[in-house]
This record gives sequence, C-alpha cells and structure tokens, in this order.
Amino acid sequence: MGTFYKKIKQIKSRRIPLAIFILIIAFMIFIYGIIEAIPKEIEYTEFKKDQKLGNYSKVKVYYLMGPLVQVKNSKDGTTSGYYVAVGEEKNLFIIRFKNDNIGIPILGKDIEKDAIDTLEGTEVFGSVQLSSSSLRNTLNQTLNTIFNEDIANNNSFEKVFGGYYLDTVVKVKNNAIKLFILAIFFAITGFLYLLLNKRIRKNVDRTIDELKSKGKLEEVIKEFENEKLISYKRLKVYLSPNYIFSYSTGLNIINFKDIREVNTSKKKIGSYDKNKYIIITTKDNIEYYIAPIQKKRQKFIFNELLAKIKSMIQ
Repeated sequence: MGTFYKKIKQIKSRRIPLAIFILIIAFMIFIYGIIEAIPKEIEYTEFKKDQKLGNYSKVKVYYLMGPLVQVKNSKDGTTSGYYVAVGEEKNLFIIRFKNDNIGIPILGKDIEKDAIDTLEGTEVFGSVQLSSSSLRNTLNQTLNTIFNEDIANNNSFEKVFGGYYLDTVVKVKNNAIKLFILAIFFAITGFLYLLLNKRIRKNVDRTIDELKSKGKLEEVIKEFENEKLISYKRLKVYLSPNYIFSYSTGLNIINFKDIREVNTSKKKIGSYDKNKYIIITTKDNIEYYIAPIQKKRQKFIFNELLAKIKSMIQ
C-alpha cells in the first residue's frame, strides 16, 4: 500500500484508539460502581482522633460535655450537636449526636463531676469525618466564650481534640451513584468520538470519490508521494508544489490554482471557538478552514504556513 493510502487509513481511524480507551475506562468505572453498590458488612475500626483508619469507627465514651455547637437540618428540622467526648484514660475528642438520640450522660445535666468515676463506658459507632477549618473555628469560638479567655485556636484544638471527629448522624455516602454517572459521562464521550470518526470517514471517502470523478486522483497521489512534500504536522497540513492537504477534521485537498483568497479568523462556519484558522476561499466561493491553533507557542509555525501558502498563490 502506498504512502498516500496509508495516510488515508490513519486519518479515517485516528480517533478510534482514543474512543476505545475511553469506553474501556467507562466499563471499568461501571464495574467498580456495581461492586460499590453491593451491600457489605460494615467493618468498624477503633476510632483514632489523629488518623483515619477507615470510614467507620467505634469508640467507648464515658460522658459528654456540651453541646459546643448545635446544627439544624433544613430538610427535616432535626437538630444535632457537637460534643466533647471523654473516652478511655480521659482521652478527649469531638463527637456528633442527634440531640434526641444520645443515650450517654452529659456532664452538668445528667451527671455531676463527683460521680463520673462510677460510669461505665458506652460503645458508640459512627463515621470518621475530618474536622474542617470552619468547624474548628466555630468550636474554638465557643470554647473561648465558655472560658472567657482566648485559649482555643487551631493548633491547640488539634493537640487536644485531634484532626478527626466521630459523626453518629451522617453516614458515609455510597459512591456507586457517582461512579455510574461518571461511567455514563465517559461512555457518552467515547461514543461521540466514534460518531466524529464516522463523520471524518465519510468526509475522506467523499473527497476521494470527487477526485476520482474529476480524474485527479492519480495526479494527487503522485504529488503527495513525491520528495517535495512539506509537512506541518502540528497543524495537520501537508504542502506539495501544487496542492494543500489538510487533515484536521477529515481530508481537504486544495489546488493552489483554485485559490482566490487566504485569510485568518477565529470564526468557524458561523460559530466561534478557541481556535484560530487559516481560511482558504476558492474561486468557486468554497471556504476551507485549515490549520487550527489554540496555543500561542504554535503561532510561529502558523504564520510560517500562512506565508508559505500566500507565496504559492502569487
């Protein structure tokens, strides 16, 4: 097979590998989504306030202090609070409960200080959440208000309460739906590339058929395969002594003798995009948009090609 037909084959199948790759990614994400959607037995790790060992954790809590901050759910009107929890060896950390479903004594409300040593810990289960900067700031402000002294800040907060808290209200979200949506996005993108490639194939076939009907195909092949062919690979353009071969969005073969005018513009077939084009207008008033560029570093070679084309038609 000659060089010309090898190039034709490349142009007609250029986007297929990318489309297949994207569709494979979509399939892999879809399979992973199915795995995520399968119900699993939750494994609870021991809660560590300084590190996240898993999505779900358990911890023994003896009593609570607070709430430091209360939050109202705008959807169902329920309220929850952030409390200081006292665990094993008087370890302090932040925990969140629904205010109507705590079941653990609160210091000063359900139990006094002199009775805390008699308490037996209650095992609490929840999801591990990172303490956001906004949550820390809010809790710090509350602590400073309680003690009437500026003692709480982000550094002291992390030393005392750690970087994570246990949330008994919010459950860890299942990522299956997000994965399915992502898989659909990649699948649609892959099919769009296949449709684009199909349109390019039709364009190439139409160009070849037109050359055959005009008896110009052998002349064009000879021009393409001679040693005087100039390649502008980044702009997807070849120049021969008598023809322009543009293959950015199909295949356009333009005889220099047929060119009436050469311009540049960002306008493409009535719509605007980020690319800048060389516009070739033939004597039959047919416009071809070739050599699209987006990046400034391609400007030099773009201008070089433009000058070369103009010199060929003078």
